[in-house]
Amino acid sequence: MKLVYKKTKTVYRLRLASRSGSTVYKPGQILVIAVIFITVILIMTTSLFSRVAGYLQFGSNSIIRNQAVNLAEAGVDRTLWKLNATAGACDATCDDEITVGTTGTFKVSIAEKNPPNPQLKTVISTGYLPNSTNPRAKRTIKTDVQITSEGIAFRYAVQTGEGGVDMSQSSTITSSAGTATVYSNGDITAGSGTQQSIEGDAYAVGIIESPPITISGQPYPSASPQPLPNIQVKVNEAESQAEAGGIINCSSTPSECDISGSGTFKNIGPKKYINGNLTISNQAVVTVQNPVWVMGNLIVRNGGTQINLDNSFGSLGTYFIVDGTVTIEQGGTFNPTNANPKGYILVVSKSTSPSAVTISQSGANAVFYALTGGAVLSQTAQVNSLTAYSLSMQNSAILSYDTGLASAQFASGPGGAWQIKKGTYRFTSSP
Repeated sequence: MKLVYKKTKTVYRLRLASRSGSTVYKPGQILVIAVIFITVILIMTTSLFSRVAGYLQFGSNSIIRNQAVNLAEAGVDRTLWKLNATAGACDATCDDEITVGTTGTFKVSIAEKNPPNPQLKTVISTGYLPNSTNPRAKRTIKTDVQITSEGIAFRYAVQTGEGGVDMSQSSTITSSAGTATVYSNGDITAGSGTQQSIEGDAYAVGIIESPPITISGQPYPSASPQPLPNIQVKVNEAESQAEAGGIINCSSTPSECDISGSGTFKNIGPKKYINGNLTISNQAVVTVQNPVWVMGNLIVRNGGTQINLDNSFGSLGTYFIVDGTVTIEQGGTFNPTNANPKGYILVVSKSTSPSAVTISQSGANAVFYALTGGAVLSQTAQVNSLTAYSLSMQNSAILSYDTGLASAQFASGPGGAWQIKKGTYRFTSSP
């Protein structure tokens, strides 16, 4: 069959012509088809516009969220800058709400970890768009920040410059575990008396007097010179950190520089002491919480007097820098943390005196470094590691090396800055 169109007056009719010659008219069929077609087009157009509108709305929300994230990250960055600028103190402005141009604001809270830990803090930063009162979007970042540590390798129980090592009257260099190696860029001499001993190997650029010194390991005379650990840059950084924590003038506030008496407990650091000496005596107990810099001398004396490294350092250490001499006598002590491995105080003397560090009748469980001067241990003095231009040991002095000091970590030095702790950065809420 075939379709034949026929015009009758003003109305088009569809005639279905068959072989039999009969004709069938279907009035309005074109109009129905057109309506259906237009309806389908409208439905598709509406759906398309709905999808486009949704996509545009999604894009707008995504931009807002990203802006809120950027504001929250700005809060974390600003907090790190403040911590580094104030040696970890971070004054009240750390918690202020900060407006960033016309974009939005961020607000930060900061707290030490529980239990309190001055080397590890939690930072919570929230970015608001446009403000915290009526935010269209907000994002919160929570992260831990910590002081990075700098390794200093004290590979030897004793290491000296050309001044060498002199051991007299039953003095001993030993180790709490393993061996205690001695390295001298000068000689290793016996001095007076007998029963001196080194429980490990002994290296000397010059001579080694063995016997009478008993060496449990091997003596190596005529060895090549070994450079002393270079910590000057780290010392400079620690001094800056101590100074940023505040300056104490010993001439105008002498009580701050003379810490004395049974029942006296005091936390110090970061602090710089000027115009006088720092004296700790008569059973006073001082806890070091950050680097300390004394421009005069340091005197620690009398039984029961303690300088302790805050246990929150864990296996990290910190610096106690003295421009003058260090004297520890009559039972005064330095103590490390309770961690395993321990964290130690590194006591640095910048004095050029042959007795820049003097320890007598005391158990100073710390690391001592006389940058350009000498050290004298006498009368049952005990230390954990010592580096100096020269060392004199007398009257049963004992140096007991801690093998963990071969990879000691100290919370200062170049790179000793506040940074985000790996694995703690996370989002805690979304708009």
